[in-house]
Amino acid sequence: MARLGSGVKVSEIMQKEVVIAHPDMTVAEAAKLMNSFRIGGLPVVQNGMLIGIITEREIMRKVVAENKQADQVFVADSMVSPPRVIAGPDDDITAVAHKMGKYDVSRIPIVDKANKLFGIVTNKDLLKHSSELLDVLLEQARIKGPALNETHSAFGKCEACGDHTHLVFQDNKFVCDGCAK
Repeated sequence: MARLGSGVKVSEIMQKEVVIAHPDMTVAEAAKLMNSFRIGGLPVVQNGMLIGIITEREIMRKVVAENKQADQVFVADSMVSPPRVIAGPDDDITAVAHKMGKYDVSRIPIVDKANKLFGIVTNKDLLKHSSELLDVLLEQARIKGPALNETHSAFGKCEACGDHTHLVFQDNKFVCDGCAK
């Protein structure tokens, strides 16, 4: 299937002020930053260069599930390094949205050619700036099929009642728990 670009570059919608973690921080310190800024992950930067990313998912997998103490584990030991996916400032936002779906990530660090952190784009940024991307995400959800109902959820606006809450994918749309029943 041919994909048409939106013509909008990532640099036009990315967040330029990025909350970051350092590899020598504890996971507890990184989690406090994530909680304070209400974000689900932090790029890990050393000497201005992106070296990894730490997310809620990695904290759950590598710290909580292994019953480790977050104040005793370093970000360097819990981050994904190198990040599974990155993008450049000149990349098309549609291509970035496809990367998010393909790699099942909700944020992509934006780096220059020297791997210096330039910004970050989240799934919320993409949806806020391009309504056509909703069709792309829905198409990806349809491709994943019925298992999506059991394993994938999100937070956003219910397509049935309009409430902003926890959502599940049901009957080819995102609906709240109440509308899903």
